[in-house]
Amino acid sequence: MENRLIHENYILPSRSNRHATLSLSSAIDIFMDMAMEHAEGLNVGITEFNKKELFWVATKTKIHFNREIKMAERVEFMTWPQAPGKIKSDRQYRISKGDEILVTGKTEWVVIDTETKGIQKLDKIFPDDLIFCDDPGDTGDFERLRDFKDGEPFGEYRVRSVDIDYGLHMNNVAYVRAIEGLFSSEEWDKRKFNTFQIDYKKSCYEGDVLIFTKKEEDGRFFLRGALEDDTTIILAVLSRK
Repeated sequence: MENRLIHENYILPSRSNRHATLSLSSAIDIFMDMAMEHAEGLNVGITEFNKKELFWVATKTKIHFNREIKMAERVEFMTWPQAPGKIKSDRQYRISKGDEILVTGKTEWVVIDTETKGIQKLDKIFPDDLIFCDDPGDTGDFERLRDFKDGEPFGEYRVRSVDIDYGLHMNNVAYVRAIEGLFSSEEWDKRKFNTFQIDYKKSCYEGDVLIFTKKEEDGRFFLRGALEDDTTIILAVLSRK
């Protein structure tokens, strides 16, 4: 049983930004798609989970770009799950070209019961014959993001029908696209962010309005996305490393 999934492909126009390079949200989109594909191959994907009334939920994602990847550049995409803890499972991602590591990422996942919404233990989730890859990845530990309520207003985003996924809530990557859209092209280019982490705290739904506030500390740009009743939905940090 393959403990890694590896693909080789070009960076396509649909994945590219105005500079004809792989965008932040598209990189995470690719990671999420590969995670689903690999989970299906391991029999822990949506097909088997539907039978058991289970569902994978991403709780946080971190990504780092070592360099920009140009449109039409042919690269290798790789993903693998690490040995899970009691209730949390990390999945690693890597985009490379030859020996050069271009982008690294990781996502923390939990499994919930779709009826009770309770988080499930992971000791019986993966196949017994799966030998987990001991590659720790290159992204490093998740940062502990602290909630804050003293930030400056930074923008609003109304959740639309196109943001809703199979779980009937706003898709993980839709939050990232919303965050990208809070910046003007000039501001995004000026800051040259290459490291990003997002923590998903609660779900939001079509018609909800996300109110974003910001704080800047030591060159890092912190974001909080909350509902109108001040419920925290996401926390994020962008930086240049």
